[in-house]
Amino acid sequence: MLNLRLEFTKLKRRSFLLSLVVLISVLLMWSAVVIQSEWPKTHSVFNPLYDMAEMNDIIMPLFIAVLASRLLEMEHLGKTFKILQTSKESPWQLFKAKLALMMIFNLFVGIIQTVFVKLLIKGLGSSVSLMQLMFSLVSFVLVSLVLSCLHLSLAFVYEKASVTVVTGLVGSFLSLVGIGALPFAIRFFIPWQYFSMMGLARRIADAHTYLFKYDTSFPLKTVALLAIVIFSIYLSRRATRKADLL
Repeated sequence: MLNLRLEFTKLKRRSFLLSLVVLISVLLMWSAVVIQSEWPKTHSVFNPLYDMAEMNDIIMPLFIAVLASRLLEMEHLGKTFKILQTSKESPWQLFKAKLALMMIFNLFVGIIQTVFVKLLIKGLGSSVSLMQLMFSLVSFVLVSLVLSCLHLSLAFVYEKASVTVVTGLVGSFLSLVGIGALPFAIRFFIPWQYFSMMGLARRIADAHTYLFKYDTSFPLKTVALLAIVIFSIYLSRRATRKADLL
């Protein structure tokens, strides 16, 4: 808890929150345009849920990468890892504090999206159940945790912030160019696609349009996602050991 309070204190010395706000604003506005253009053809509540998840595939990798790189910037500049070595403190404790702070950001974004989707669907003359919104939020948080572990580990190991940010850009670019059309077996190894791939809704190509439905494999995918989360945390703990050598 003390480490987390310290991370909040450090935030006052950083000036990157505006860039994160811009990214989320773009995400919401872009999603609204896509959802409103597709709604007349589908009239399905799973349409907005899927479209929001697909927009997350494009924006959230960059959001998380920027957040991770900036949270570790001060530690690299101040040679915090060497100080931890001399004081016999574990970099893992610092990692957990950074990860907790990132997940607070991610949860806040997830709640904003949930409220946004609910209001948007209501404005379109329909309704979505609280359970559907909660399941979508849980999926969002779990995927965000996987990507946060990935990008925060990169930020720990590599002193140059560009490595972490470029990795997020690559993830966003892959989603933008339509890699979601690849088979599930391939996309499984591309975690930046998890928002739409592991989500509650699925999109099926029809003769003239797309159909949006509940994905019956969602419970199984959630179990798999939980396993990936545990594995990601395990790999992150191993990665932080390399920080001892910096």
